[in-house]
Amino acid sequence: MKRLPPAVSFAALAGAAVAVGVAAGLASASPATTEAAPVAPAASRGPSPLIYPGESLPIRFDHARHARLGATCEGCHTRAAGSTTAADNLIPTEAACRGCHKIDRANPGKSVAAGQGAARCDACHVDEAGRGWMPGGGLVEPPRVVMPRPNLKFNHRLHAVRGIGCALCHTAAAGQGMVTRADLPMMSSCLACHDGKQSTARCGACHLTESDGRLRVQLATASTMAAGGSGLLEPSGSLRGFDAHGPTFRRDHREAGRDEKYCLSCHRRNECVDCHGGVVRPPDIHPADYVSLHVVDARRNVPDCSSCHRLQTFCVGCHQRTGVAADPSGGQPGLKPNNPFGTGTGVKQFHPPGWARDAAGVVIATPRPNSHSVQARRNIRACVSCHREESCLACHSADPSRGLTVSPHGPNFAGTARCRFLSSRNQRACLKCHGLGSTALDCEP
Repeated sequence: MKRLPPAVSFAALAGAAVAVGVAAGLASASPATTEAAPVAPAASRGPSPLIYPGESLPIRFDHARHARLGATCEGCHTRAAGSTTAADNLIPTEAACRGCHKIDRANPGKSVAAGQGAARCDACHVDEAGRGWMPGGGLVEPPRVVMPRPNLKFNHRLHAVRGIGCALCHTAAAGQGMVTRADLPMMSSCLACHDGKQSTARCGACHLTESDGRLRVQLATASTMAAGGSGLLEPSGSLRGFDAHGPTFRRDHREAGRDEKYCLSCHRRNECVDCHGGVVRPPDIHPADYVSLHVVDARRNVPDCSSCHRLQTFCVGCHQRTGVAADPSGGQPGLKPNNPFGTGTGVKQFHPPGWARDAAGVVIATPRPNSHSVQARRNIRACVSCHREESCLACHSADPSRGLTVSPHGPNFAGTARCRFLSSRNQRACLKCHGLGSTALDCEP
């Protein structure tokens, strides 16, 4: 949802202000056309052509000069005050212009006396080259103003009855010559009133919506597609500052995502679950060759790896398969670590000497502060960031085939209230070491 043009944009009226109809102007400004205008990625570049599709204005008109001569918005745009939809054509008709311009279709080249409104066709109408247009060559009608319907919902009458004057939103119209789509009010000016207090701030009040109430974001038009645009309406970041849907937004959207209601105005909830639930992990979240570069982010934990990946099945599994772990063989019985990052190799060590055993190879009877048993009790999550459960079972298992049978519980654990409590809550954990039918499962000494 690109929040560029205003929700209260006076869409049709602003569009109508770009020209004053057939043979109705004073020759002063150049013709305007925005038929193939590129998509504007930011509010500073003007309204998005997704909201206001490309226009064709083969006409010359000076709003400022008409205003100085006493012309008013309501005097020319007579239907604006009663308009209830942005699709209404509010461009003044030739009949509205005839009040001041003595147009004579039988004599299109007619000159008028000084002080009277111009009546010649070429005073206002121009051809494709921007030259004054006169009937000829089989053409009896001038090129027409083309202003496609804006992709907005807007009710002029509702604003008019509340006393909102034209100039409040169309601030530039009366003070300049030709007015185009680039001069339409921006959304920031509309939010001065549409703040959720004075008037609704609901996006769907003005933006087109789907049947389920979400905003319609696929707004491809001929002009945007011709200019290479995607046709996708999305936030530019010009208003909130942190929700620009740029190349890194899917990775850095945490701050914007805190406003869940705002996100759900365009997105379905399952779009979040697809990524955050671990079902789908878009490959473009990380840059190319991220496997070689991820070590820095992993140490900083920015982004949080575990928000998408499971440490045991993803991180540790990959490290063990590639040998960048203490147990390259998966901790299987009879297989010892053989890579230089493993403990006890004498080449490189992650843990200090005596972490698991003393120098003589004897199991430590009384744990020291730098012993792994103390640290494992303090924060077992730090251990499993590198080790699998099999690493622990290599020593701490009641199965003698695995090797050592060192109890992780300490002396006299069986028969204690804690043993009975843990066994009653989740005996599956006990079965990792003790076989079915073992008296230890019943906490018998």
